Amino acid sequence: MTNDRLTLAAILAFVHAVLSRFFVSFTAEITRPTPGALLIAALLAVVNLALFIFLFTTLKRLLNERYQYHEADLPILALIGLNAIGVGLILLPLTGLGYGTFSLLSKILAVAGGLLWIGLAWRLYQFPTGQIKLLRFYAVAIAVAGAGYISVVLANAAVIVMIVADILLGVIFIQETGKPEPGKIEA
Repeated sequence: MTNDRLTLAAILAFVHAVLSRFFVSFTAEITRPTPGALLIAALLAVVNLALFIFLFTTLKRLLNERYQYHEADLPILALIGLNAIGVGLILLPLTGLGYGTFSLLSKILAVAGGLLWIGLAWRLYQFPTGQIKLLRFYAVAIAVAGAGYISVVLANAAVIVMIVADILLGVIFIQETGKPEPGKIEA
């Protein structure tokens, strides 16, 4: 895991924090989607997914390569898959299934995502204390957000908590850039 990748991941975590709220706000406004609005939503969803994939594969690699911790692999991969399904869901109104179906599937995805966030939080909370500063705070933040997504009613509050979690993740990546890579000798 190179420090350059961690630096880029830190920057992209902050970008993801900013774009996430904008994306959620925009997609929430699409009640009668026009092709143009759906195109914008789809493009934002793809950018959001790309950022999400980069951030969480970087987190996975950080835990795997620097700390030989593989317990969080499955929840991370499941969250990536669920986010990919969510991108497809954005295009569902084009099929003519209607807003009711879109709303129901969004709620099902929110609950599934919330459960996965709590699962990831549990795995990260079990990470040995002290090796990565702020990881436990990050775990608590994503667990709270996961609970918000599960409730569906608090999903908007969960989005705000996830923005804080993205910022924490960026700070974690910044802190990790200062640590030597395993197997390399500092001069």
